[in-house]
Amino acid sequence: MAGSISSSVLLGWYQSFYGGSGTDPDAAATATSSASSSGATSASTILYAPTAPWEESGQPTQSQLVKAAMSGQSLFNPSAAQLDLPNASADYKKLFALYSGLNTLYSIATEASGANVSSLQLSQLQTAFNNGMTQLNTYLGDTTYQNLKITPGTVQESQTTTVSTPSQPTSYITPALNSTGNSSAVVPAFEGNVSFNVTSQVGGESATTVSINLADMGSTPRTIGNVVSYMNSQLSSAGVFANFSADPIAPVPDTITVGNQTVTVSSGNQAWALQLNTSPAETVTLSAPQTGAAIYVGQVVGNQSSSVNSNGQTVAADPQSQLLVLNASGDGVVGPSQGADATPDTISNTALGSGVNSIQATAVAPDGSVYVLANVNTTTAGTTPTGGQDVALQQYNSAGQLVFSTDLGSAASASGLSLAVSPDGSQVAITGTVTGSLTTGDTVTDPTGANSFVAVYDSQGDQVWEQQDDGVTPNQANAVAFDASGNVYVTGQTNTNSGIEGAGGPASSYLQVYSSTGTQIADTQIATNGSNTSTGIAVDGNDVYVAGVQNGDAVVNEYDVSTPSSPTLVATRNLGDLQGGSIAGVAVQNGTVYVAGTTGNSSLDAGTVTSAAGSGPMNTFAATLSTGLAPSSSDAIAYYGGGGSTVATAMTVANGDVYLTGTASGDLPGEPAIGAQDGFVAALNVGAGTVDYAQRFTGSDGQVAPTSIAVNPTGESVLDQLGLPSGVVDGPVSDLVTATTPVQAGDSFGISVNGGSPVTITVQDTDTMTSLATEISQATGFAVDASTSYGADASTTLELAPSYPGTTITLIDGPSGSDALAGLGLKPGVVADTTTNKSGETKVADTTTPIYGLGLPSSLDLDTTADIKTAQVQLAGAVSVVESAYQNLANASTPAPVLALQKAQSSGSTPKYLTAEIASYQSALTRLTAGTSSSSSTGLASLF
Repeated sequence: MAGSISSSVLLGWYQSFYGGSGTDPDAAATATSSASSSGATSASTILYAPTAPWEESGQPTQSQLVKAAMSGQSLFNPSAAQLDLPNASADYKKLFALYSGLNTLYSIATEASGANVSSLQLSQLQTAFNNGMTQLNTYLGDTTYQNLKITPGTVQESQTTTVSTPSQPTSYITPALNSTGNSSAVVPAFEGNVSFNVTSQVGGESATTVSINLADMGSTPRTIGNVVSYMNSQLSSAGVFANFSADPIAPVPDTITVGNQTVTVSSGNQAWALQLNTSPAETVTLSAPQTGAAIYVGQVVGNQSSSVNSNGQTVAADPQSQLLVLNASGDGVVGPSQGADATPDTISNTALGSGVNSIQATAVAPDGSVYVLANVNTTTAGTTPTGGQDVALQQYNSAGQLVFSTDLGSAASASGLSLAVSPDGSQVAITGTVTGSLTTGDTVTDPTGANSFVAVYDSQGDQVWEQQDDGVTPNQANAVAFDASGNVYVTGQTNTNSGIEGAGGPASSYLQVYSSTGTQIADTQIATNGSNTSTGIAVDGNDVYVAGVQNGDAVVNEYDVSTPSSPTLVATRNLGDLQGGSIAGVAVQNGTVYVAGTTGNSSLDAGTVTSAAGSGPMNTFAATLSTGLAPSSSDAIAYYGGGGSTVATAMTVANGDVYLTGTASGDLPGEPAIGAQDGFVAALNVGAGTVDYAQRFTGSDGQVAPTSIAVNPTGESVLDQLGLPSGVVDGPVSDLVTATTPVQAGDSFGISVNGGSPVTITVQDTDTMTSLATEISQATGFAVDASTSYGADASTTLELAPSYPGTTITLIDGPSGSDALAGLGLKPGVVADTTTNKSGETKVADTTTPIYGLGLPSSLDLDTTADIKTAQVQLAGAVSVVESAYQNLANASTPAPVLALQKAQSSGSTPKYLTAEIASYQSALTRLTAGTSSSSSTGLASLF
């Protein structure tokens, strides 16, 4: 069927074709004729939109843009934009101004990334960049467009937090027990005397204990399948819901690197682990009839700085933090997974990952779990800490598997130094230093100096309270302890008398006391007028013992804290000159005070020498003193060292033995050197002068540096052989937002609905993802559909979406430093039902105006190399969005046939149908507009 085009439609098309840009037909025709006479035949000869600045020659160079920005010129100035098409939409000038400013910010960031930028230049670039970002935020907030919308953030139909809160696990998986590829193979871990108990309790019902003794299997081969069947029959017959299963592990190919190629030696074997399946309604506890001492050592292995080997090659730094678990019982039990540097006593060695810089302290809880205090460069949510380094409190079960990790959430760079577990195991205290403000929004006297902090958590990792000592800097809290009432005692040193003298005074040690609610109730000076440190503290009833170095001497002080707010010094014991040594710690047990450390003095004044010092320049020592600190015939000291330097970095006491860990560079008694710098653990019976346990070990690159030690006298058992933990399995974990994400109580963000006034959402210290979803829904009048969803690991995330069609939600950053939006992993921007056409234009449902999200985060800066790279990537993406917005705006001003022709020309061919169609249009236009313009005869011909 033949079609026809009405003259009004054709004239309308004609006017759109020549006049859509704001020019009249005669002017457009003249432009066409002129272009035609010059030989131009491109479809782009006629302008339907102004030429974009990035398509023009003679644009400013990077250095010119940077120079202009640093001179104080405005980065976003629509009036400065030059258009080569008269009467074009004002949207173009606004877009070009946005492009110019973003391009300048990108240039500044690129300039800052240069290899030869001085600190002064970098500072100037940072200032210019920060000023430019302020201008950008103002420009985006003040600028409106006629034919499009620009939002600084993203445009999405929904958003889901990238962080999540955990739920109680319902399964526990051991390391591989059978790695042969044959499921019928006998499992070595099941051989011998394997006997343990499984205790199940549901709610308030009586507990049921089931004995698992593989000897009851008789002659049945102890394969993983047979053992699982036996254990499940025992559990089922007792009415216990928990059960075991064999967990298959996919083969891991064995590869080697030859030259630059990876060669597969074998495809690897199928493996199987043991899986214990539990229920949230059921508490399952594992125990063993025979137990021994387990030692937990925090350490860093590998080169902590780059070095040059004997061949002149540079060896890169490759430090790795590990939690090493050793069996001190002598029963031969070892773990199922042994690393390359495992000793005969190694139960497990857990790598804490690249996000952990160091382990600062370890402590055993009454339930057998192990707390680790770590300095981290990555938060629990996988983001970089605000200050570059934060402190994390982590809990591991007895088998070395992570139970939880919670961040301090410091607003500035922080370092942990000590931790302590309360006598009943309900709380954990940590101490350390923070350079600047611990809490966002707080101000400190010296924002560049180090101040001490104290924080207390419950056993699930929820913070109870925290305090920062805003005194004279530098100030660090080295050791912490609880009393039976929940009061917290802290010792450390500052650069001046505690709370008395001004800055610049001598180093002074102190004793501070905090109430169970976090109020500082005492601040007592220990020693002044010299180089004084205090690194050990222990509480024994109404007495507190503090140990440190005073003017080079090892000194122990005893305080009466019958009234915790008024510590009274009652005794002091000076052990003599350490000759460059240090105090590792102090402890009290069964009426004896234990103090240990490192010394170059083999004649310390601490009683009878029961074990002489080695020949090396530095030895470790452990001394026992009476609780009154007065010299006594029972006082004794034992040295431990060899031919090299032996240094103690941490100590603890268990069953009357002093356990030391540290480094050794030469032979030790019965322990020859292994690597360049080895680690050691030694259990000294000071009174007898014997070494009840000793183990030397090394790490990658022959380098290991132990930093902490904890001992559980009953922590080792046959469960370790199976890779199972002792104590409660899959116990409750915190689901609080503040405990498991970077968000802190008081952090906030805004939500605007349909362009209305934003409401503020403030995170409370009791919020879970579920309660936060309820608060958001209620605060927005239920216009926001805030819901929770559950991941494969049962973790909980928060999802935001419009509740009704046509509703537009805008997520707004919270205040700088207390922005909950970024902490939750949400992005500022628009959340709405949208449609996207073939041109890439996104429009909110039921609207005709396209919307573009620049995708910029809440803040950008040039503070670090990583920040500079992030700024470059984010700004490049924003520039690309502006270019797309321009292209779509220009396309909307260009007739469809011309767009089709331009596309055809770019591909190198013009379809015959399009040539014929435009020829017909030309013929019709000639008839309809005869006499209206002397140059109209050129018309569309100029396009070819």
